[in-house]
Amino acid sequence: MNETVLSVVGLVLVAVSLCFSALQTREVARQSRINNGIGSATALVEVNNLIRSWHERLLQDPSARPYFFDGKPCTPDDVERPKLLTFAELLGDVLECNLQMASLLPAFNFAHSWHHWPAEMLRHSPILDEVVESHPEWWPTLHLLQQQIRAGAPQAHPLVTGHKVRWRPPRASVGRGVRPKPDADADAETTISAGDRAAIPPQR
Repeated sequence: MNETVLSVVGLVLVAVSLCFSALQTREVARQSRINNGIGSATALVEVNNLIRSWHERLLQDPSARPYFFDGKPCTPDDVERPKLLTFAELLGDVLECNLQMASLLPAFNFAHSWHHWPAEMLRHSPILDEVVESHPEWWPTLHLLQQQIRAGAPQAHPLVTGHKVRWRPPRASVGRGVRPKPDADADAETTISAGDRAAIPPQR
């Protein structure tokens, strides 16, 4: 009889222990989600502060804006070049931080889209594109994004996984009835049909 009572008590204690562990695990998970949310919000504020700081510098010198937003080139003999190079390097730091921060925030649902603004700046600012190309080791993530743009690939965040877009190099455009150029080893040309165009390797 005593053994039966002890067994029942033991089972009850085990059940209570399991319920307590489940509640504790759920609370830990909830606290983790809260902490991740706070971390994401803090990081977002810090990135916005960096962006705002760069724009404030630009407000103090509006003549520099066309070089970053309107595609105005900066020639080697431009008297403003030293100042513009510094502006571009500061912007490169901000954009690299923006991209790096997104990779550290898996809980932030929109982090994978943080590459859109850096990509736009690379497209519209020749001086920024120049400094990133000249020093890829200074801004490695921004340089990866630059390579995507130059390859004509759909842009995806270089560091945030799970949202990358698959892409292939553009294939040669061959019109109907157009014959390919003769190969060195071929004696005759053949007409390319619509079904065979997909097999044409990309032109280098």
